Amino acid sequence: MGVEHTGQVCVMIHSGSRGLGHQVATDSLVEMEKAMGRDEILPNDRQLACARITSSEGQQYLKAMAAAANYAWVNRSSMTFLCRQAFAKQFGATPDDLDMAVIYDVSHNIAKARAVAMPSSSSLRARPRA
Repeated sequence: MGVEHTGQVCVMIHSGSRGLGHQVATDSLVEMEKAMGRDEILPNDRQLACARITSSEGQQYLKAMAAAANYAWVNRSSMTFLCRQAFAKQFGATPDDLDMAVIYDVSHNIAKARAVAMPSSSSLRARPRA
């Protein structure tokens, strides 16, 4: 994972769009509940609210979720840049000279569209995640 020798410093930045992502999910749940009634979709639990991915509700959710994921990525990238600059200033060297590389960056709570085999009575659905 990039931590290779004694004395090496590893910085973890955990940041995202928690407030924005939560708002996207909350707003989407309301709209998807309406869509489920219209499309006769009966989930076992309200938290499993969903909409057909081709519906206006499904498309709106995918767009809002992508915006929240982009915000989170920019937030982490900005914090990484500032962290690298602080280390460079403290040690009088460039971040590259200090070998300050990003080891791993991951987004979670995002949806990806994929084709799956499903019974003819079902369709792909977009589901909000808080």
